[in-house]
Amino acid sequence: MKYYIADTHLCHANIIRLDKRPFKNVDEMEREIIARWNARVQKSDEVYILGDFCWKTADDWRRILPKLNGKKFLIKGNHDLNHMPTDIHNMFEGPVMGIKEIKDGDRTVIMSHYPLLSYKHDYDENVYMLYGHVHCTMEFDAIKEAVKTVTAVNHKAGYDYKGQLYNCWCGYLNYAPATLDEIINNPLTH
Repeated sequence: MKYYIADTHLCHANIIRLDKRPFKNVDEMEREIIARWNARVQKSDEVYILGDFCWKTADDWRRILPKLNGKKFLIKGNHDLNHMPTDIHNMFEGPVMGIKEIKDGDRTVIMSHYPLLSYKHDYDENVYMLYGHVHCTMEFDAIKEAVKTVTAVNHKAGYDYKGQLYNCWCGYLNYAPATLDEIINNPLTH
């Protein structure tokens, strides 16, 4: 099974207030996210983290990553470690990347920490752009409006833009990784 999640911001105290997260403090947030993650994800499952995993030091990453089930892939976010030590890098499957494309069943999934309005095969209804970064901010509303505009303009120009962008902010996913179908069927993510 494949799962996706973005912007967990573990160890980030201010994010609780900024995102209006339902946690009293970072310790409770960490316990809850780990518990919710492990309740869904089996050791053999793949989890794609779309950036901003952990706010603090390499030691925090070393402490938290082994507690999480699944084969983890990191699509690097702006708040992830700038210089990732080899031992942490080795806790992820494959290279840590800025953008990644995979198959999830018969669907193509393109992942980036940042939303991309124009992405590879954006005309194909079986291609999905998953992202994070904007959480639940006004930027997210602006992106939704931009997708509508790009879709309308391109359609008039004879280009069949599908604009299938989905926000994988953990708050929209009950602070746990979600499947592609769950993300697609969640009205909050698009």
